Amino acid sequence: MRAVTAEQKRQILALAQNFPRLWSAPTTTARDRKRILRLLVRDITVTRGPEPKIVRLHVRWQGGETEILPLRLPQNRAEAIRYPEAFVARIRGLSIDHLDGDIVALLRAEGQRSATGKPFTVGAIRWIRYKHRISAPKPPAGSLSVRQVGERYGVSLWVVHYWIARGIISPTRSRPKGPYAITIDAALDQRLRTWIAKSGHLHPTPPTLTA
Repeated sequence: MRAVTAEQKRQILALAQNFPRLWSAPTTTARDRKRILRLLVRDITVTRGPEPKIVRLHVRWQGGETEILPLRLPQNRAEAIRYPEAFVARIRGLSIDHLDGDIVALLRAEGQRSATGKPFTVGAIRWIRYKHRISAPKPPAGSLSVRQVGERYGVSLWVVHYWIARGIISPTRSRPKGPYAITIDAALDQRLRTWIAKSGHLHPTPPTLTA
């Protein structure tokens, strides 16, 4: 076997020291990097370990040495926008009596950012509620929302808002621009059904029986 001279040894060591610069040089193309890897690496075997999202690269170098390198896999979209349990719990608590827009305003005032690094939006809060099955604010006990009143009497939301505008129904709100909470007693129930019966284009529904 031909002996390596001192000069050749020096050149080899210099090449090893300059390898990072050679690899990162703008003049080194992707094709060049592949050729370099073929000169250095004999083969690579990928295996999964017990840890989720981590694989192991079993590298066998051309000189015969082996090395195991752990590699963390990138997060998927759902994992990238996952929120801590404490934050979800806070949204759950706020959703009891805060609208989505109110929650957004509160979080923005605190300088909070979404999981994607952007300011919170109503859509982001709705996604969190959907993802974690968090209900929207409910009307006070014994009261109905505009939608529930419409369903109860078989009328459109426009009709319910007409009743509110004309003072036929007197709803309450926990805050400005908050959802309406409508309480209907027996007298108002009869008045609304009479109004519907006299309307030529509306069809009344049977009275709702209560225990």
